[in-house]
Amino acid sequence: MMLISVATVTMIVTALLVASPGDVTSAPAIANFLTSIGGDTAMKTSGSMSSNPLPQIYPLVRDESEIIGYRFFAEKLTANGSATAERVRGVFALECAAKGGRIEPEDGEVARSFRDRVLGRRLPPRGSFKHFWSGVSAVCVRSPSEVMGGFVAITFDNTELGTKGYIGARLFSRISLMPTRTAVYAYRPDRIRSAASFQAQQAARRADNVAEQRTQEAFRHDLVVGTETNCGIVIQIRGPMVEIAVPPVRLPPNGQSTFWSKRDILALPGIAPCTYGL
Repeated sequence: MMLISVATVTMIVTALLVASPGDVTSAPAIANFLTSIGGDTAMKTSGSMSSNPLPQIYPLVRDESEIIGYRFFAEKLTANGSATAERVRGVFALECAAKGGRIEPEDGEVARSFRDRVLGRRLPPRGSFKHFWSGVSAVCVRSPSEVMGGFVAITFDNTELGTKGYIGARLFSRISLMPTRTAVYAYRPDRIRSAASFQAQQAARRADNVAEQRTQEAFRHDLVVGTETNCGIVIQIRGPMVEIAVPPVRLPPNGQSTFWSKRDILALPGIAPCTYGL
């Protein structure tokens, strides 16, 4: 897989930043922060290879088409291995605000869905190890329908290997000699779901539920002898009660061949399980 050169990153970022602030379809992407945070784009700095990737370069391997640019850091830290990830997230937030955007709340649908997709189960569980991988993400938006960019940082953190009780690990373990590595990524805004898309999805789901409910109500209202339901065929109707003949291929709880059911709990075949009048 080809890596994106610094020159290419700069060219892409420049092209994205000249978009008109009033154009909803071409909002300025949040990626300029990459040029001011340090780090580099050398794969060796990430401590990984594209042919045998470690978690810190999973985005490059899996989401390459969504990534505007990236930076890698290898640092000897003695505390707070997430310091670089947190610092860069702050720079991302400053660029977001400067371009008229805001950071989506972490517990909101937009930020949560992005985090679950780009991080989710991709990072190994920490378990009882003193070294581990952690992830940070954020989404910048300008309005419910305008996403301006995404930020992801993945850190290999071994700072706890130097804590009390782990002196032996610090002296002899290969892991303890490794630097804390952080990979930072800027994601394309058009590949991140907006709040408006979630609202539209919820509205469509509500409309489907209403339509389904009306279909079921009409079905129950129009029941006649011979109608096939989710429980069997109607053989008798007495007001709100309906007698059903159980198909021979079914085995009712009490072994009965017919039973009475309330009309308002019957449904179209295949829509809901039968309760056999219980």
